[in-house]
Amino acid sequence: AEQKHSIDDPIEMEKAADALPIEQVAKRWIVASDPDEAVEKVADYVKWGLNHLVFHAPGHDQRRFLQLFRSDLEPRLRKLG
Repeated sequence: AEQKHSIDDPIEMEKAADALPIEQVAKRWIVASDPDEAVEKVADYVKWGLNHLVFHAPGHDQRRFLQLFRSDLEPRLRKLG
């Protein structure tokens, strides 16, 4: 994240984000390709009392992300309470 603070251009920010090592990304954010794994990780935050979470997918195909979020994650997340 520190590497991106001085970048104003969204395309340049995406390039900088893509250049981050996955190990660094995984330490800072929940990174999962399996919906069950993602929900399991989110459940910890819910247990800790967080109730305002932000979900984001990198890349240009946000429509696909939103469709997958709605079908694969939203129903599971709602069950967390």
